Amino acid sequence: MEYKFKIVEIFNSIEGEGSFIGYPTTFIRLEGCNLRCEWCDTTYSYDNKSFKLLSLKDILKEIKRYKTKKVCITGGEPFLTPNLPFLLINLYKEGYYLIIETNGTIFNEDLEIALREIYPKFYLVVSPKYEVKYIINKFLIKYINEFKFVVDKYISIEDILKYRNLYKVRPLILQPESNKKIFIKKALDLQKELLEFDIEARVIPQCQKFMGVK
Repeated sequence: MEYKFKIVEIFNSIEGEGSFIGYPTTFIRLEGCNLRCEWCDTTYSYDNKSFKLLSLKDILKEIKRYKTKKVCITGGEPFLTPNLPFLLINLYKEGYYLIIETNGTIFNEDLEIALREIYPKFYLVVSPKYEVKYIINKFLIKYINEFKFVVDKYISIEDILKYRNLYKVRPLILQPESNKKIFIKKALDLQKELLEFDIEARVIPQCQKFMGVK
């Protein structure tokens, strides 16, 4: 049986967010999302029409056009994708290092099996969202490599502190929403507040937008 995946786009650029910022990266954007964040800049990823059905062979053919070994699996919400474990394991077998982005709300046994198999050749970034009160699936937490909070009009210090015990060993990123000055200031203020709790956060904007690349 040949699995088909709803692929919105595959492209090569730089990683513009988080701890891998600046590295050449190939992005695989999967279709579908279970949230509707009002500031979302990839709404086309869940309109249920802006995608192509591609096989694993098709995906590998496309990403092998590029030299980079870092592949970012993003969306939308990639954990919604049926047979995602199959894709992750096969990209791992091809020698790719996987950066996986998720809102942290979805997890299941098949995903856990896949993450165990490809460990440590992945980097899991969780970006908790206001729409679900910043709740993360408890079974996913042990696999998280990085927390990335979008600093918007909703987020508060209390929301970030939900996971305060984890920030000693996992990076905490504050990303100003849409690089707006008001949210850059808010992120810097939150950074100072977090120091009162002995938590060091990094404020990192979406650098790809400053550089004018995708």
